[in-house]
Amino acid sequence: MKTPLIYGFAMALAGALLTFVMFFAGFHSSAEKMQSALGRTIGTVGSLVIAIVCLLLAMRAKRAGTPPDAPWGYGSALGAGVLTGLFAALIGIVFAYVYFVFINPQMSEVVYQVQVAKMEAKGMSSDQIDRAEPMMRKMMSPVAMTIFQTIFGFLASVVLSLILAIFVRNRSVDITSGETPPALG
Repeated sequence: MKTPLIYGFAMALAGALLTFVMFFAGFHSSAEKMQSALGRTIGTVGSLVIAIVCLLLAMRAKRAGTPPDAPWGYGSALGAGVLTGLFAALIGIVFAYVYFVFINPQMSEVVYQVQVAKMEAKGMSSDQIDRAEPMMRKMMSPVAMTIFQTIFGFLASVVLSLILAIFVRNRSVDITSGETPPALG
C-alpha cells in the first residue's frame, strides 16, 4: 500500500507542476493559447510521460518488494498500477479544486470559449450555442471540472496500467544461476 501511495503522490505532484508550467507560460489564459498546437502538445505529452513513468516505477518497485518465491504476474502489476492511479486521482482532487477556484478562476471561462469555438467550427448557429450555454456553464464550474478531471485521470491511468502491466508482469530471470525460466503460457 505504501508504494502506490508514494508514486501516486509523485504523479499528482508532477501533474500539478505541469499545470503550473502551463499556467505561467500563458497557455491557460485564453482559448487561442489553450488550443494552440504547442499548448495541446505540451499538455498531452507531458501528462502521458508523467503517468507512464510514475506507473512503471510503482509497478517495478512493488515487484522488487515482493519476495522471490511469491507469485508476481500481470494481475499484480495491474493492481499496483491501478492503485497508484487511484491515489494520484484522489490526491489530485485537492490541487485541481484549488487551481480552478483560487489560482486560475478564469479557467472556466477559457474552457467555455474553447467549446464555443469548437461548436462554431462545426457550423452550429449562435441560437444553438446560446441554448447549450446553461448546461455548458454547469459542466464547467470548478466543482464539475474537478470531478471530470479526477474521473478521466483515473480512467486514463487504468488504461495505461493495462498496457504497462504487460511489460512488468514477469520477474527477470538470472540465466547464470542455472534455473530454468518458467514456461510461457
